[in-house]
Amino acid sequence: MSATVDVDNPTPSQRAAAIEQLRDKLSDEVNSYCSDLDIWRFSVARQLDTEKAAVMINAWYEWRKQANVDDLAVAQPDNENPVPCAVRGYSAVADANVTAGIGVDDAQLRLTRTLGGGCWHKRDRDGRPVYIERAGRHIIKDIPKTSSTSGLIEFHVLLQEFLTRTLLPECSQLAEETVWQQVVVIDLAGVSLVALSHIPALNMLREMLARDQMLYPERMYRTYVVNAPPVFITAWKMIRSWLDPRVISKIQILGKDHAELLDQIPAHNLPSFLGGSCKCSHMPGGCVPSVPLGNYPDLPRSAYAHLRHQVQISYTEPRHSFVCETMPVGNGPTPMSSPLMGYAGWLGIKRDSPRNSAPTSPTPMRTQHVFVRFSTDRGRGVVVEVMWQPLGSDSLDDGTLVYPEALFEPQRAPVLLELEAPNRAGQLVVNWRVANFDEGQAPFPRPEEAQIPIQLE
Repeated sequence: MSATVDVDNPTPSQRAAAIEQLRDKLSDEVNSYCSDLDIWRFSVARQLDTEKAAVMINAWYEWRKQANVDDLAVAQPDNENPVPCAVRGYSAVADANVTAGIGVDDAQLRLTRTLGGGCWHKRDRDGRPVYIERAGRHIIKDIPKTSSTSGLIEFHVLLQEFLTRTLLPECSQLAEETVWQQVVVIDLAGVSLVALSHIPALNMLREMLARDQMLYPERMYRTYVVNAPPVFITAWKMIRSWLDPRVISKIQILGKDHAELLDQIPAHNLPSFLGGSCKCSHMPGGCVPSVPLGNYPDLPRSAYAHLRHQVQISYTEPRHSFVCETMPVGNGPTPMSSPLMGYAGWLGIKRDSPRNSAPTSPTPMRTQHVFVRFSTDRGRGVVVEVMWQPLGSDSLDDGTLVYPEALFEPQRAPVLLELEAPNRAGQLVVNWRVANFDEGQAPFPRPEEAQIPIQLE
């Protein structure tokens, strides 16, 4: 293949020729396993050198077979597997955070507590999925204590498989063309010199990057490293020595002035802390939940187990409402009266806090922050809406919409919501209903399946 081919903008005939030449070097078994896109990605990764690309793709194929990668429990519309990290703005899976579900092991939960927060957050201007990592908030010294290198790589493989099998197909469908790469934003806000020079963590990073380049080549369209402090330059000199030249060419290092992110990602799809307008206020943790940052409640597995309020909903009886009283709270957490805590086990007060009050306001309006926890044993998702009404009022006009309708998939893992209700005596009404056939992408059940009740707890 001619070295003059622009691999980023090949003609159809050039791409077809490169694919054919590499297929000629592969066995029938490998050829039948690989799509043309797989062949092209590995060709590009080795600058159309068919000999090197053949070695690379054969090693990739052997690894996938030996590691049973195709059998990984990846969240997709037609199953109930949990998402591997936070997700915002896709229909293949509903917006979600990582919680202690049956399919989420304790090792992943421990790792999540040390990572600064990662989320696939909507799309760029060309329809590519955007992954945002708050790397500056990683508790670096705890990562090697919490996870082994192999454990970290396994987690990264699960992320990549979720991208490949679930998000990219949805993005391709919406764009009406093949979308096969993602945009990555690495936010270094809060990073320290100590973190950047922590040798055990850097060794883990080096191994993970090496595996990523060998096993998932050309899945990254562009990476933006933002809020990079001056001390990052030293670490970057070392990190770039671990990367292929082509990978390096796709990475842009930006400081606090990262307005050019908006050239890649529209403002309504970019979190406000990165210069966009999105806040994802309907989800605990907002756009990118982070346990180390403290914007997302880290509840233990026991908090989701054996919730005492249990009901059945179904496709013939699709709705259920739960009503409980709320009472004003002071400046700290206050135990709630029955049935809020004693009977339900679903709800609990976190704190009260000022809401949308001007600094000069002498008596700011205060709100109660309330947790709602729920899960289902099956189904294709539920839609949740929450209302609040003053105690003693019979008029719907007095009610306040605390949480507008949103679709969740608690059959994958428990859902945790954090609501703001007025800090007054009243009634909190939580309404659940089974998702309609046109909500989300989960397949609608067969007639016989639709007769089976769904356990909501």
